[in-house]
Amino acid sequence: MASLYKRTHRKPAPVGAAITKSWKPIPAGAVVTDGVAVWNDRTGCQRSGIVSGDQVQTLFATITTGRGQSQSLPLDHTGGWTLTADRNYMASYTDASGARIRKSTKTTDKATAQRIANKWESDARLRETGVIDELAEKLAMHAARPIEEHIAAFIQFRASKGGTEKHRARTKRHIEEFREAGGWRRITEIDADAVTKHVGEMMSRNAAARTIQSKLQSIKSFTKWLADHHRLHINPLSMVRKPDPNADRRHERRMLLPDEWQWIVTALNQQPFDRNSMSASERILLYQTAIQTGLRATELAELPRNKLILLRGTPHVLCGSAGTKNRKPARQFLDFNLANQLKDHVATKHPTASVFGIGSKEELSRGLQIDLAAARKLWLRSFSDEQERIEADASDFLQRTNHEGAHLVFHSLRHTCGAWLAMSGAHVKTVQTIMRHGSITLTMDRYGHLFPGEAEGAAARIAAMLCKPGQHPHLPASD
Repeated sequence: MASLYKRTHRKPAPVGAAITKSWKPIPAGAVVTDGVAVWNDRTGCQRSGIVSGDQVQTLFATITTGRGQSQSLPLDHTGGWTLTADRNYMASYTDASGARIRKSTKTTDKATAQRIANKWESDARLRETGVIDELAEKLAMHAARPIEEHIAAFIQFRASKGGTEKHRARTKRHIEEFREAGGWRRITEIDADAVTKHVGEMMSRNAAARTIQSKLQSIKSFTKWLADHHRLHINPLSMVRKPDPNADRRHERRMLLPDEWQWIVTALNQQPFDRNSMSASERILLYQTAIQTGLRATELAELPRNKLILLRGTPHVLCGSAGTKNRKPARQFLDFNLANQLKDHVATKHPTASVFGIGSKEELSRGLQIDLAAARKLWLRSFSDEQERIEADASDFLQRTNHEGAHLVFHSLRHTCGAWLAMSGAHVKTVQTIMRHGSITLTMDRYGHLFPGEAEGAAARIAAMLCKPGQHPHLPASD
């Protein structure tokens, strides 16, 4: 049977309060234990008093409030604690699993509270016998909640799994963009057609495929979470496909050629201008580190001095799991020449200070392109013959975009790391490890065409296996 009570709060009795004692008959329903009666008064407050015969002692503390008014507060049987009850009634009932549930009815009217409590217990019996489908009931409850509550719960769930605050903020922003575009107020209104329409609008505005893919990933991960956690019956976006960023030529990145790198170093040494809060020499160090380690812009921008291990063993950079894209720790090795340059560069820096004084991570690509343009001008001036200079000017050497439409941005330095490793003959597993690719397939897709070919010698090796029996050292020649 569902019962009602009010949550009673105990606070120390005010110092200096006037204590009033009185006796009255033990209330009906009171429980007497060891000479102390416990009962609920008409306000729902749980009281206690010392019993003598059929009488119980009640205690009150009289105080004066800040407004100069007199207030009487009930005390427990010790006289040391004042007792106050919540305004709303609490219900106590047994749920479908047999557990005793206690929760607020959120009403001060006792009759209404009793009806609510009886309904809860009645529904529990229906769930116990299978008349009410608990999953359907849960889905209906979630369907009634505003979509903003679900988004907040999803972001909180993602926070419990790790990752960065910046990534969660971007995910939330993407989800809310689709919510506003679709005019969704409840999660049951999420519609694949509205998502597809918004994607079409982004395409019409010439949005990059990688940008669209990122936004779709956010909204699709949200709806998958809703379905997995029984907030939606099915995932409404399970059939929505993300665009292939590799098909978007705006994001085809080209590697930096070794000869191009030499001209960039020469240009920065001859024209040592500060850019993006970094000197020319610091930018050379930054570019070298990016090419040699394959670290991303964010990893370099957030790289602290104490993650450079330069003074013992093999010099390397430590990348914590929180700062890497695949959430796995990594060690990126450095050659001794670069390690010595970095050691001098950070000699006076605090252990937690950033290795590179990058003013804005967003300006790294633009800064590299300006340095690239300066190097190209210097390279063109190196031609004394006019015809040679005209032919050189028509080439894509040191150009931001090559003749195949691939661009050079700061992330291209990471691509350069993998490309140069492949061209140098490094084993594909070595390239995968340094680039921190999740699979060897990704490594081969990106750099397979750059590994030194062995096809030229394949015919000779097969021919050796097809040699005449008489030429085989272990078989006799035929007559």
